[in-house]
Parts: sequence; C-alpha cells; structure tokens
Amino acid sequence: MATRPHEAPAPAQAVGIVVVLTVVLAVIFVAFALPATKSAPRDVPIGVAGPPPAITAIESGLARNAPGSFAVTTYDDRDSLADAIRNREVYGGLSAGPQGPTLLLATGASPMVAQALTQLGTAMAQNTGMPLHTEDLAPLPGGDPRGVGLAAAALPLTLAALLPAIALVVLFNGRPGLQTTTMIGFAAVASLTVTALLRYLFGSIEQHFWGVTAALFVGITATGLALLGLGALFGRVGLGLGAAAAILLGNPLSGINSAPELLPGGWGAFGQLLPQGANATLLRSAAYFGDSFPDQRASTALVVLGCWAAAGALMIAVAWLRQRRSRA
Repeated sequence: MATRPHEAPAPAQAVGIVVVLTVVLAVIFVAFALPATKSAPRDVPIGVAGPPPAITAIESGLARNAPGSFAVTTYDDRDSLADAIRNREVYGGLSAGPQGPTLLLATGASPMVAQALTQLGTAMAQNTGMPLHTEDLAPLPGGDPRGVGLAAAALPLTLAALLPAIALVVLFNGRPGLQTTTMIGFAAVASLTVTALLRYLFGSIEQHFWGVTAALFVGITATGLALLGLGALFGRVGLGLGAAAAILLGNPLSGINSAPELLPGGWGAFGQLLPQGANATLLRSAAYFGDSFPDQRASTALVVLGCWAAAGALMIAVAWLRQRRSRA
C-alpha cells in the first residue's frame, strides 16, 4: 500500500512505536521501582526520654549504629514521648528507666520504620546487656499484621479519582455542575466501598470505620476534582498530563508503602504535597490514630487536600465561564 506524501513509511512507524513504548515502559518502571529500591531511613523523627546520662548514651548509640538515619527529639519523660507518638510528631522512641530501656513504637504509622527501630533497639540492648521492653502504641490489626491491605490501596485510590474524571470529561463536557456533583457522589460511594473491603474482607482496620471513610472521601474528592479541573480547562491534554503526574509521581511518592522519610532525597516531602501523599498520611492517621485524630500530620494533610480540591473547583469554574463567554 502506498503511503501518503506526509507520512513516514510503515516500517519507520513501527520502529517509532517500539521506541516510544519502550521509553514509556522504562519511565513507568523507574517511577515505581526507584523509590522502593532506594528506600532507607533519612532523618526519621524519633524521640528519647530519661535521665540526661541515659539520653546521652542513647544518642551516642544512634550516631554510632545508624548515622544520619534518625532526627532525635528529647522529651522529659515516657508519657511525653508517648503523647508525641500518638500525635504523630515522631514515629517512636526509646525511654530509659530503672527497669531497662523501653522501645515505644507506632507500627500503624509505618511498619518499615517500626521494624528498623526494633532492630536498632535490640542491638543497643544487647550492647548494654539490659533487657528491652517493647510497647506498640498504634498496633496493626490481627487480620492484617503486616499492613499490606492499606498499602495495596494506593493504586486503586488513584484510579478511583482518575477513571471517573476521564469518563466525566468525555461524556459530560461543558456541564461542570453535573461533572462536579457526579464526582462527589462517586467519591462518597467509593470511599464507603473501600472502607468496607478494608474492614470486612482484608481485616486491615478494626475500628474508626467512619473516620477512615471520611479520610478516603476527602482524598478521592480532592484528587478527582483536580483531575476534572485539568480536563475541563485544558481538555484531554490537561487530563492526560494530570493522569501521568498522578500515576508516575503521586502514587510512587505517596509513602504509603513505607514512610515519606524513607524515600530518596526530598522526594518524600514533595510527595506529601501531592494528593496521594496527603491522602496516605490522612488515611493512616484515621485508621490507626483515631483517638487523637486529627493529629499533627493529619491536619497538614487536610490543608493540602483542601488546596487541591479548591484548585480543581476553580479550574472547573473558569472553564465554565470561558464556555459561557464563547457561547455569548
């Protein structure tokens, strides 16, 4: 078959397809694999409490056994340290007392950080010859002791915002009111469904059902409105760029599988400014720190998600006004 004058020959087009798809595959692989392979503790906030000589010994042990891994805050006593953990100011810490050191954990905040602290505390206790007492202030439920259910929700939650945004832009273009209400309605149904699956199928949560539902609703709504706004204002190009950013940046950098402080460089902090990262933080707070919800991290996450929702609503409004003017 003859080709048109402006078209490349079919073999050249085939080669181009292979090259483009290979580049896309490589980008996706790097986006998802790099944060996982380069994960390591970097200034993870933890606390220490006890007499000054004991604190000095603990800090020296941390500097010797894990240099640069932890950012240490000193607290007056064990209760102050425990309050800081429940408020998610720190991930855990060591409290020195007459009966030996006590390791305070919050596995729900990050199973990987809890594991690293356990290994560190065990090594320090062996060096001192004193028994180590461990107390988990935010344990994972017995039905999901490794916390894999919550971590596995990262990509589905991204798709829960992306797929309806695509459908609404394609089917209801130029109808911002219908698009917005449908997105909010879907977020309500989807958040309730995901919470029910986490509770009754996976056993990933045991309490705070409605708190988790609310956290999911806020996250899906904020992400969905932002994507919907990009599609309404910039068309399919804007929606495509938003989808790429959500999947290639927001999802891998959310920290839901580990912790933001375990990601390379400043990527963890950047990820917390994206909807998926803020939603992951809010979700963990609601699921495992419900008694102190909203804690310090959850409050920041709510502000971030509120900004994304407002930005999406503003883009939808601008697109609607522009459309009205063009019709007039």
